[in-house]
Amino acid sequence: MDPEDRSRRSRLGATRDGPAPPTTSRCLHCGRGEAVRSPTGALCPGCERAIAAEVQERVWIIQESLRTLKEEPGVPGMLREWDLILAQVEALQQYEARAILTTCPPPSTLLRDFQAQRDVLARLGWA
Repeated sequence: MDPEDRSRRSRLGATRDGPAPPTTSRCLHCGRGEAVRSPTGALCPGCERAIAAEVQERVWIIQESLRTLKEEPGVPGMLREWDLILAQVEALQQYEARAILTTCPPPSTLLRDFQAQRDVLARLGWA
């Protein structure tokens, strides 16, 4: 049996006898080997924990700022809250650029929508 036949047989056997063995890949964040599939992408365990903690903190800040917007009486205060929200979303975009999932919808969509809302407020505030 030539090497090509052996290779084809091992691939076919993997699908017949169960899933193929996992392939190792590099972590999308740090670039080290042995990354594992996680809910956020192919990350090593250390990066998975660190990114999950950072995302959780930034999402919490965004949610609190959105709540504060409802209670804020003045346009200047509302604009400050929008700026804080936009800064958090922009920070999450660094992960989206590396194909690391953080939020749904993705940060680029949130940034576009939030920026549009801030721009409307800014125009109304100065009118």
